[in-house]
Amino acid sequence: MIDVALGLRLWIVASILFMGLSAQLSHAAALNVDEIQDKGVLVVGVDIPYGVMEFYDKDGREAGIDIDISREIARQLGVKVQFVAMPFNQLFSAIHERRVDLVASAVTITPERQETLLFSEPYLDAGVSLAVAASNTDISRLEDLPGKRVAVLEGTIGEEMAAKSPLFANAEIIHYQANEIRMAELIEGKVDAAIVHFLTTDDSRIRLVGEPLSMSFYGLVTHLSNRTLIVQINRILRDMKRNNTLRDIKLKYVE
Repeated sequence: MIDVALGLRLWIVASILFMGLSAQLSHAAALNVDEIQDKGVLVVGVDIPYGVMEFYDKDGREAGIDIDISREIARQLGVKVQFVAMPFNQLFSAIHERRVDLVASAVTITPERQETLLFSEPYLDAGVSLAVAASNTDISRLEDLPGKRVAVLEGTIGEEMAAKSPLFANAEIIHYQANEIRMAELIEGKVDAAIVHFLTTDDSRIRLVGEPLSMSFYGLVTHLSNRTLIVQINRILRDMKRNNTLRDIKLKYVE
């Protein structure tokens, strides 16, 4: 009986401690937006440059669809925005390690990513396509890929597709960390093709081949515990859709 009683007391103590820890964690999550507002800045991870989604303008200032969306979110939260540029394959680690509050960098929503990351509602279509240099006359259809060098960006859906799709089984896959270098080498002919999101190809030196390889959507990304932040971001995104701010941002860079 003594062992049973002791075990019961230990279980009660453990339960109280667990409930207290859970309350602390829930409280910490609930304070997320307030904490950002208290420090006065929303720290956003981006991979620059990445086509019309994020790049540096002629004055060296961050620009692009993701950049403008982030600025509007920060404005509505009543804080400044700070962009932290890094290779795409480092962005998710930056979230897990709390080095950034949010990632806005043409991140495709997938079930696998949703297991470890918290996504906003979709804010933009993100079809994946095959791109070649405009001067390339060797590739006019997907069936021309065997024996060709195909550039992919590390950590992206395009890299995953190249590894799994039979379309690329007989192609040589070249992996890049920096998208700027990847696209420059595509234009220069150092690689034959690249897997891109359609919004990253607003360049007369590049053309798309065939139909999109897949259809998907972009989402903004944060830590799994940042639920109060994502609730506010979703509210802002819905407002931006209703008042056409999101449409106007896209048209500013694409059409």
